[in-house]
Amino acid sequence: MQTAPVLFAGGSGSVGRQTIARFRTQYPDAPVLIGGRNLKTAGELAESTGLARAVAIDLDQPRLGLDRDMAVGAVVMLVPDPALNGLRFAQDCGVPYTSIGSGLIEVASELALFAHRPRAPVVLASHWMAGAAVHLAAKAAQGFDQVRSIALGALVDDQDSVGPTALEDMERLHEAAPAALALEAGKRVWLTGDAVHREIETVDGRRLTGSAFSSFDVVSLQARTGAPNIRFDLVTAESSSRRCGGKAATEIMVEVEGDMAGRASHLRSTLVFDEGTAALTGASVVLLLDALLGLSGQVPPPPGLYMPELLWEPEGFLKALVEAGAVVQ
Repeated sequence: MQTAPVLFAGGSGSVGRQTIARFRTQYPDAPVLIGGRNLKTAGELAESTGLARAVAIDLDQPRLGLDRDMAVGAVVMLVPDPALNGLRFAQDCGVPYTSIGSGLIEVASELALFAHRPRAPVVLASHWMAGAAVHLAAKAAQGFDQVRSIALGALVDDQDSVGPTALEDMERLHEAAPAALALEAGKRVWLTGDAVHREIETVDGRRLTGSAFSSFDVVSLQARTGAPNIRFDLVTAESSSRRCGGKAATEIMVEVEGDMAGRASHLRSTLVFDEGTAALTGASVVLLLDALLGLSGQVPPPPGLYMPELLWEPEGFLKALVEAGAVVQ
C-alpha cells in the first residue's frame, strides 16, 4: 500500500472534492495532501476527509511552492499545470504524475519535458471524464474486424454543478483553438463554420445539435482502432435522467460503424452517470491512480508516457465505473 501521501493539486475544487471523496472511500488508509490556493478551504476539506493535510500551492513556483523536504507518492493535477511545475516536481521525486487539465494544442511542453526527463510514469488524462468516453468507445469497437467511423457525443446537463475552474478550462481551450480536431478519411482536419455542428441522439432518443470539441479521445481512438473517421461532439441540455424526474446526469453516446464477421455493422453504446460530470471524472481519476500506484495489488507501470486506455482494458474500467454508479448500455 502507498505510504507517501498523494498530492491532489486543486483538490478543494469541484472535481477535486469528488475525486478525494472517491479515493478516501476506496482507500481509507491512504494519506492525502489537499493542495489549493485557499488554505482555509483546503483545511476544512482535509478535516472532513481524514488522514489528510491541507497545503498551500502556487502553480507558478518550483515544487508548487511546497517545502523541499515534503515527500509525495504521486502528483495529481486537477487544475492546469501551465508552467509544468507540477510535472517537474513529480519527476524530481520520481513519482507518478497525472494531469486532466491540458488541451490537445497545449501538450507539446509535456511531451518535450517527458522526453528529456523520463523518470516516472506520466499520464495525460485530459480525455472526456478522464477516460470514461475512450473506454466506452474502445469497448464498442472491440468486436469489429475493421472500424470505419467512431462518433462520440457527450451531454452535460444544463444544471450540472460544473465548477468554475472547469468552465475556465473550456473557455481557454476554445479561445486557443477555435477550430475542432477530427479525423476524416484518415486525415486530421480542423472543423470550422457549419462543419462544427452535428446532430446527436441522446440516451432517450432526442436529436440535439452538438458542437465538435478537440478531445484527447479522438487521437487515442485513432491510435487504438485505426478508424479513419472520428469526431467528438458536445451538447449542453437537460439530461435524459432529469427529464424523467431524476438527477442532472452526464451522458456519453458512442456510434461505431465498420465490418463485423464480414458484414457492415453498426453499434451504439451509452453511459449515464447521474452524479454529474465532476463525480464521473473523479471516479475515473481514482481508477488511474489505482493502476499507477498498484493499490489493488497489481504491478505499477514503469516510467513511461501513458493515456488512460494504456493503464486499463475497457472491460475492467467500465466494470469499475458501473460499480461506482454508472449505467452502461
